[in-house]
Amino acid sequence: MDVYEELVREKNEGRACALATIVNAVGSVPSYQTAKMLVREDGSIAGTIGGGAAEAAVIAEAKEVIGSGVSRMVTYDLHENPRMDIGMVCGGSLNVYVEAIQPPRTAYLFGAGHINALTAKVAKLAGLEAEVIDDRPEFASPERFPDARALHTGDFKAALAGLKPNSRALIFIATRGHALDADALRWAVDTPAAYIGMIGSRRKVQFVYNKLKLDGVSEEQFARVHAPVGLNIGATTPEEIAVAVAAEMIACIRNAEAARPLMRNMREVAEATGRKISQSKESQRTAA
Repeated sequence: MDVYEELVREKNEGRACALATIVNAVGSVPSYQTAKMLVREDGSIAGTIGGGAAEAAVIAEAKEVIGSGVSRMVTYDLHENPRMDIGMVCGGSLNVYVEAIQPPRTAYLFGAGHINALTAKVAKLAGLEAEVIDDRPEFASPERFPDARALHTGDFKAALAGLKPNSRALIFIATRGHALDADALRWAVDTPAAYIGMIGSRRKVQFVYNKLKLDGVSEEQFARVHAPVGLNIGATTPEEIAVAVAAEMIACIRNAEAARPLMRNMREVAEATGRKISQSKESQRTAA
C-alpha cells in the first residue's frame, strides 16, 4: 500500500491524518531512516516504521497530533526503554517527525447576499474554502464570490442533494427568507458537519425551530445549531457580522470554549423565546 497514495486519498476525502517519518536512526533500530507511516483518524495505518512497541507509541502520538493539528518530533531510546525493544533489536535510538496533515475545511455558505459575500472573504483569510449555495445565479456569481471554491445555483433542493459535507465542514445559513433557511437547516442537522450556524432574530429562530420540530428534528440536533449566530462582539454591520461568524467558526475549530462564553444554541434560544411569548400573551389576557 503506497503511503503517498493513501495520504492523497485521505486528504481528498477531507479527513485529517498524520505522516510519521524516521528522520534519524542511530544503532540498531527496527527500520531505516526515511521510513514512513501514515496514521489515519481511526488509528489505522498505511506503511510502517518497523512495527513493535516503538511503532505503537508513534501511532498514539500521531492520534494526538491529528487532534491538535500541531506537528511534533518524538525520540525513542531503545537502550533506556527496553520495553520498546521486545527482543527485535539490539538497542539504538530514533527520531520520528510526526506531521499533521490537515486538509482545508470547507465552509458551506447558504445565501449569496451581502453578509455571505463578506463572510466568504473573511473565511478565505482564515484558510477556509467557501462553497456558496443560492438559487439566484445573478447573486451567486464569480464576480461577487471570486475566491469561492464552488458556486451552486439553480434548484435549491437539487443543490442540497449534491453536497456531501464531512465532519470537518462548517455550515452557515443566511438565505433571503425563513422558508429557505428552514430547508437548509433541515438538511444541515443530518450532516456530520463540525459547525452549523443560522442567522436571525430570536423570533426567527423560534419560527424555524417550531417548523422543524414538527418535521421530526430532535432536541439533540437543535442543540448543535448556533442561532443566533456569531460571537457576541456587539456586531451590527454586515462586515462586523461576517467577522463574528468567522470568529465563531474558528473558535469551534480550535475548541476555544473560553472564546465563546455567550454562545447560544438554537434549542435554548427557541425555548426561552417561546416562554416569553407565552408570558406576554398571558399578561395580555389578564389585562383584558
